[in-house]
Amino acid sequence: MSATRPSRQPTRELAPPPADLAGLRARRRAARRRRKLARLDVGLGVAGALVLLLVSPGLAITGLIAVLVLAACLVSALLGRR
Repeated sequence: MSATRPSRQPTRELAPPPADLAGLRARRRAARRRRKLARLDVGLGVAGALVLLLVSPGLAITGLIAVLVLAACLVSALLGRR
């Protein structure tokens, strides 16, 4: 058995291009939109949690509310994936 690589790699056959490029582009646009909305949900949750931590005097209550807001954003993101 040799530890060197063979000089020629077997050629891979490329998949034929999809017949409907418009459908492929539409699916990619939808996927980008879902990712963007998920990032927006997480960003809003984190921003809301930070605002609550900075503005409110009761840290225990603020922490509880921040966790609830983040959980709501997580649920929203998961429902958006479905």
